[in-house]
Order: sequence, then C-alpha cells, then structure tokens
Amino acid sequence: MNGDQIRNSFIQFFESKGHQHMPSASLIPAGDPTLLFTSAGMVPFKPFFMGEQTPPSRRLTSSQKSFRTTDIDEVGDHKHLTFFEMLGNFSIGDYFKEGAVAFAWELVTQLFGLSPDRLYVTIHLDDDEAFGIWHDQIGVPADRIYRYGDKDNWWGAGRH
Repeated sequence: MNGDQIRNSFIQFFESKGHQHMPSASLIPAGDPTLLFTSAGMVPFKPFFMGEQTPPSRRLTSSQKSFRTTDIDEVGDHKHLTFFEMLGNFSIGDYFKEGAVAFAWELVTQLFGLSPDRLYVTIHLDDDEAFGIWHDQIGVPADRIYRYGDKDNWWGAGRH
C-alpha cells in the first residue's frame, strides 16, 4: 500500500464505524493563541473536547497535516519529524480506551492484515486499565506490552 491508500483505507474504516470525516485544518490554528502551529491531529478538535463548541458528531476522523517544533532537536531519528500527516479517530464523549483499542486492533489486523503475533503495544507506565484491555480482552501477551513513563513514552513529545 502507498500513502494515499493507507490514508483512504483509514478514513473509510472509521467512517464505517460511524465517524464523520473532517478535512485537514490549517497549519496555523484558528482562534488558539496557545499554539503557533497545528502540531497534532487533535488540535482542530480542542474546542469540542473543552466543551467550548458542539462537535458535528461524537465520532470524528481525520488526516491532519501537522508541523511540530517542540522536539525539533530530535528530528531525524527514527520517530521525530517536523511535518507529517497524523491519522486520527476521535471520540467526544462516546467511547474511551476499550473502544479505541478494539478499533485499532481491528484496523491493523483485519484491514491492514498485520499478523497479531508480530505486534507490540506501548502504554503509559501506570495505566493498568490499558494493560488489562490489551492483555485480557485483545489477547496481547504481557511480554509484548511495554510500559513507558513520560520521558520515554512515544506520545511524550516536548515533555522531556
């Protein structure tokens, strides 16, 4: 699959799960003085999560163009880029971890056809709920679930 096929498959998968597809927003966040650039897929949806605006749907999906500078000193390694498209599925008061994990597992194992035996999971160091969902409900062996704190967590950009 090429990038366009991955993006389209992702969006179509989440549309089939009741998510409304939202277009990519500007790289300069509208009405958000806390950010210079749109640095993540959830940025355009902050007003919905903060209760400032009503979302068009409780389930949204997008392919958001993002420009990140918080970890610019690390750009060029195996996980840091400045400009990229972030695929996202968002629940605004509809489902939480259990639903998100189930969707993610179905997406990567069934739609994309990745072998479950070759997949590993990362969770926050003290997130026992996520561990239980991945291990007890999805069936990922405990030795393939990695716990990371703020310093090493994949999503901890700019916090260390």
